[in-house]
Amino acid sequence: MNTRLILLRHGETHSNLNLIYQGQGDSPLTELGVTEAKQLAEALKDEKLAGVYSSTLSRSYETARIVAEKHKLEVIKIPELTERSYGVFEGLTFKEVKQKFAANYKEWLANPSRADIPKSESLDDLQKRGVAAIERILAAHQHQTVCVVGHGAINRAILFHYMNLSLNNFWRIKQDNCCINIVEFDLHPMVTLLNSTWFLGEKRVSKVGIY
Repeated sequence: MNTRLILLRHGETHSNLNLIYQGQGDSPLTELGVTEAKQLAEALKDEKLAGVYSSTLSRSYETARIVAEKHKLEVIKIPELTERSYGVFEGLTFKEVKQKFAANYKEWLANPSRADIPKSESLDDLQKRGVAAIERILAAHQHQTVCVVGHGAINRAILFHYMNLSLNNFWRIKQDNCCINIVEFDLHPMVTLLNSTWFLGEKRVSKVGIY
C-alpha cells in the first residue's frame, strides 16, 4: 500500500463569511462550517486513517476533531501547520485591504510569491515549515493513510511542493472550505484529488477566488 496524505481545509468561519483576511487570527467555525465538517467526516468514514492532524488554530482543530470522531482517533496539533501570517492584511476585509494597501494588494494578485505584504510571512517560509511538518507525519505513517486539516494558503504551498510547481502559481488552484486533496506517495508524489467538495452536494463552493 502506498502512503496516502488526505489534506483538508477547515469548514467555513465567521471571517470567511465576512470576507476578512483571517491568517493566524482564530476565527471560529460558523454553523454552516460545522455542518460542512460533519458532511466531510461522513465522506471519509470508510477511510482507514492511521492518524489525524491539525494546526493549532480552532477552525482547523474543530474540523479535524469532527473527522477524527468517526475513527475514534485523537487529533494531534502541529504548530507548523498553522496558516500563513498575513501581516497588515490580517483582520481587514478584502475591501479594506484594497483601499488601505492598494499597491501591495495589486502586487499580491499579480506576483504572489514576490509580493511585499508588510509584516507577513513569506510564501517560501510558509512552504518550508508546512512541508517539513508533512514529511515528519509521513515518516511516522509509511504505507498508511493520514489526514491533515490545514488552511487555504498552507495547503496550496504544500500541494505546489509535491506538484513541483512555483509558488507564483498561488492563484491557479482553489481551496474551498472542507475540500479534500489527496496525495499518494510511490516512486514520486502524485496528486490524485484536488479541491473536491462533491460530498457537499449543490451547496456553494467559495465565491471568493482569492481566499
